[in-house]
Amino acid sequence: MTEIEGGITAPYGFKASGVHCGIKKNNLDLALIFSEFPALAAGMFTTNKVKAAPVVVSQKKIRQGWARSIVANSGNANACTGKKGIENAVKMCEIAANQLGISSQEVLVASTGVIGEQLPMEKVEEGIKMAVRSLSLQGSHIAAKAIITTDKKIKEIAVETDISGQGKKKVKIGGIAKGSGMISPNLATMLCFITTDACITPDALNQALQRAVNKSFNQISVDGDMSTNDTVIILANGKAGNKRIKTWRKKPTLRVKDENFEIFCENLDYLCIKLAKSIVKDGEGVTKMFEVKVEGAPFPDDARRIARKVASSNLVKTAIAGASPNWGRIMAALGSAHTRIKPEKVDILIEDMLVVEKGQSAQASLQNLREKLLKDEVRIIIRLNQGSCQTTFWGCDLTEKYVKINKRYV
Repeated sequence: MTEIEGGITAPYGFKASGVHCGIKKNNLDLALIFSEFPALAAGMFTTNKVKAAPVVVSQKKIRQGWARSIVANSGNANACTGKKGIENAVKMCEIAANQLGISSQEVLVASTGVIGEQLPMEKVEEGIKMAVRSLSLQGSHIAAKAIITTDKKIKEIAVETDISGQGKKKVKIGGIAKGSGMISPNLATMLCFITTDACITPDALNQALQRAVNKSFNQISVDGDMSTNDTVIILANGKAGNKRIKTWRKKPTLRVKDENFEIFCENLDYLCIKLAKSIVKDGEGVTKMFEVKVEGAPFPDDARRIARKVASSNLVKTAIAGASPNWGRIMAALGSAHTRIKPEKVDILIEDMLVVEKGQSAQASLQNLREKLLKDEVRIIIRLNQGSCQTTFWGCDLTEKYVKINKRYV
């Protein structure tokens, strides 16, 4: 794959915009994404039992498998707002549809921000009208800016695949995301909107998105808290003109995997992992990101549980923050993950330095280890030596600044 400019407007036929409508005091707070052509849609949402109104509305709509537009606001989560919140989420779709000249069934909605407050619908309505008037083929960056809350950085990416379309066209995929706090699977506290001009079957699109999310947004943690508003949506309008991507293709006597499906998945995986890692790096109060790779687990679930437990441990996170060479915290965390492992077989490497061998100290130099932990990105490898399953998870350090940000967030 090749990274290109343009974000969600890099794929053919997509426009986007971002405006300030007054939900926030000063910053951009409403984004709009629009496909000029009918598009397939797939989505994944928070598993939190407390779901925000836009999640309820979009989750129901996306079952139809198609949509052309997404309207998203920041600064107000429209969560825990009862019947009125649902009505407002529906109204956002209706206003956007009316302005775009499409059916309200073709509009999905998302929100992020403070929980428990009703949306100021007069401001939102005017914002949607402004956003429709501002739609642009270069609107990805401003849309990405309009969905952030405590984020410090804009999260935007696009890739060009090796899948050939009509003429000299190549299938493109673009994405924007937001997320900084309340990050923990499944999903993280985040919004992510993805566009592609790939011609693809609904089943292949859904499978590709699920695979990508499970490898990326479900493999990160900032603070272990799960949001009410998590939303990942992908729109595919087929305008690259490629041979339709399927999960399998029929041959005269058998079914074989579609090579283009694998290529599409690899590119979507790359895009989502890149966005997911950017969320971790931009976490509230974060100074360092660390990667936890678990190898040699007896079962896939064991690998995931251990990686998640280590990456989410406050003691591990504070050790990373302070460059403390206390590898015992990693051992304690992995041992509490309720898995079928034998501690006496475990090896741990930090930045390729063996610190634990067969469950005991490898007598590594603590001073050398401390120096390695001063890096902005730290890699931890846990070898369980009890099987062939593995996984990778990304976490971040925990600093005093995280507390300062969240004790005043209202």
